[in-house]
Amino acid sequence: MPEKESKNSDNSTVANAPTNYKICEIIEAEIKTVNNLKIKEVSGKGKKEDVKIDIIVNYCKGCEICVAFCPEGVLAMNKEIAEVVDISKCTKCNICEYLCPDFSISIE
Repeated sequence: MPEKESKNSDNSTVANAPTNYKICEIIEAEIKTVNNLKIKEVSGKGKKEDVKIDIIVNYCKGCEICVAFCPEGVLAMNKEIAEVVDISKCTKCNICEYLCPDFSISIE
């Protein structure tokens, strides 16, 4: 992929993202605390419709079941906690929610 280059103020060269690089469009991503539970909430446009994925960080034990069984690759592990990496691929199949042994993921 061709990359563009630009110059810093000190005249050093900086490589920018490739011209055809696409960043996942996330409408809303926030971390909130409800009843002493830390919740990562990501909202955006999925493959079929708008989707909101909540991950209760306090409940996630890092078993990776949600990541392994997600057919679209929406989730990944960040250290020992699951996180949303590309909400635009989500089809709201709810497999991650159904298989989570700790009830840490919910899909709306």
